[in-house]
Amino acid sequence: MKFYVDEDGHRRLIGRAEIPEDVGAVHREWLFGGASAIYEDFAIGSVTHFGPDGSTTVERAVILSPLQRADFLPGWAPLAS
Repeated sequence: MKFYVDEDGHRRLIGRAEIPEDVGAVHREWLFGGASAIYEDFAIGSVTHFGPDGSTTVERAVILSPLQRADFLPGWAPLAS
């Protein structure tokens, strides 16, 4: 699933990770395994893309807050720079 960071209402693509497509509105990632009491919640939302021909495409994605990190998630791959 793609990851976007929300900066003042503007969403910027930063990478992707192996989050199941059928996850609900929140993905909970246990930081030290399933027995851990420490976790991070990630909001699942939608991102709309407007094409030059007036078409729109909506995709499900993880929406991070500006200070939230995703680099510990399984399969994390940052956007190539």
